[in-house]
Amino acid sequence: MTPVISPAKVPRRESSLSARICMFMSGATPVRGVEPLRPLRRLLPILLLFLLLAPALRSQEVMDGIVAVVDKEIILQSELFSQVQLYALQNRIELRTQEEVERLQRELLDRMIDDKLLLVQAEKDTSLRVTDREVSEALDQHIRQIRQQFPSQEEFERQLAQEGFTELKLRRKYKEEVKNQILKEKLVNTRLRQVKLSNMEVREFHQIHKDSLPKRPESIRLAHLLVSLQPSEATVEAIKSLAFRVLELARSGVDFSELAAEYSDDPSSERGGDLGFFSPGDMVPEFELALSALKPGEISGLVKTQFGYHIIKLEQRAGEKVKARHILFMLRPSQEDESAALRLADSLYHLVPTGTDFSELTREFSDDSDSREAGGELGWYAVEDLTPQFSEAVRGLEVGEVSQPAKSEFGYHLLKVLDRQEARYLSLEEDWEQLKEMAKRAKVNRQLVDWLKEIRKRYYVEVKL
Repeated sequence: MTPVISPAKVPRRESSLSARICMFMSGATPVRGVEPLRPLRRLLPILLLFLLLAPALRSQEVMDGIVAVVDKEIILQSELFSQVQLYALQNRIELRTQEEVERLQRELLDRMIDDKLLLVQAEKDTSLRVTDREVSEALDQHIRQIRQQFPSQEEFERQLAQEGFTELKLRRKYKEEVKNQILKEKLVNTRLRQVKLSNMEVREFHQIHKDSLPKRPESIRLAHLLVSLQPSEATVEAIKSLAFRVLELARSGVDFSELAAEYSDDPSSERGGDLGFFSPGDMVPEFELALSALKPGEISGLVKTQFGYHIIKLEQRAGEKVKARHILFMLRPSQEDESAALRLADSLYHLVPTGTDFSELTREFSDDSDSREAGGELGWYAVEDLTPQFSEAVRGLEVGEVSQPAKSEFGYHLLKVLDRQEARYLSLEEDWEQLKEMAKRAKVNRQLVDWLKEIRKRYYVEVKL
């Protein structure tokens, strides 16, 4: 029998950006009873759900409609379909009958309603605030983690373009969703802080669930020395010089779209640099400040942002929304810059066998300011959670040994193995704090279920499925 919904019908990790994104999302909405002991999870994915399911949605027509109303919020059929697909993908399950699909739909819809209730309640709590900086940092973190799953920045951008996005459009599209997720997390955290837990409750939790608790995975404690990949001063000047020449061409009357297509490093170059219409707050502050000074048809000077140098052309204003094009010159290290960084990392690696103290080497040469003064210490990681590059670099290393240079988007790393632990079951003696946190979150989960029942009584909820 052909499955109604199968993991094979949704994007696979090997072939699309979407499945890589899965690794950093919170996971599909859990079904009641399926994972009662896992720590409290975000009730909905907060980023790139559309990308995750875009290929599936293109290949299967979904008649959209409203499946639930929660106060003034609605839940669409397409959103529910996406959640079912996501759950099937992440849990590697095959839904072979329509009855199984409908059962899962009902369970997931119930959780989606709870999620909307949390949002409604959070929006009415005047003590909760989400700043633009919090949203920006959350987006930065997710995009950075996703980018790390690609061999290079170019490959990441190519995949984005293939799925109809640029990094700017990605941030713009999911900014509100990320803000809402942070708001809901703050609401739940206020409940979490109110929960008190006795030592007896921790012991009871361990006694009741010790046979079903997850193993503590094989872990590794690492320190690193980072030689960052940064464009040299000569490279920056060369990029800036090119940008000025293109700016002169644009201001002399050369077609802006053609210049964008030829010179821009942004995937929007395929559309002549067209960014479409966007609202205040959608772009980074430096970009919007430069844009605010332009009249339709005018072209900016060089605008420096975290992405590089931009040349911006304002095309149209419609109320608060604006339509613009841009040409982006990314500040990427040249091949010579990369070769120089690798040579330095390799030289430092060969100093280790001579007896040079790794901590002292790190304090002097590492470009990671966060870990440098601590001798490069990064802490404990589950081996299975290491990036492919790090995993390969430390494979086979004994405690005290240092890896050869391993490349990431940040540069070249020398990794020192400080300690290792084999996979084992959690114990009260060695894992008290982790068990305490798990017991606390389980208690919060129980209270949250009761709290959501109370909230449901306050708001209008209608299920149309």
